[in-house]
Amino acid sequence: MLTLTEAQRVAQRFLQAKYFHSRINFEASQLLVWEDRSVYKLQGKITMRSLGLLDRFILDKSANTYNFTIEVEAQRGHIVSYRLT
Repeated sequence: MLTLTEAQRVAQRFLQAKYFHSRINFEASQLLVWEDRSVYKLQGKITMRSLGLLDRFILDKSANTYNFTIEVEAQRGHIVSYRLT
């Protein structure tokens, strides 16, 4: 079974592969256990780098910050689901 730190690494690699040059901050975590399944539910903020040159000067830095929730299966380290808001 994965430790919390390993689950965070799996989640971070997944999110950074989808959102290149993003910064990820984990703020909360839970280990959810169902009958035969354990899942880490991780929550935090992701700050994405703006792709446009003008966006860097016009938009507020917080405009690229989103909340995320990601679930990592604790036995094999697979991503179960994720959501940005």
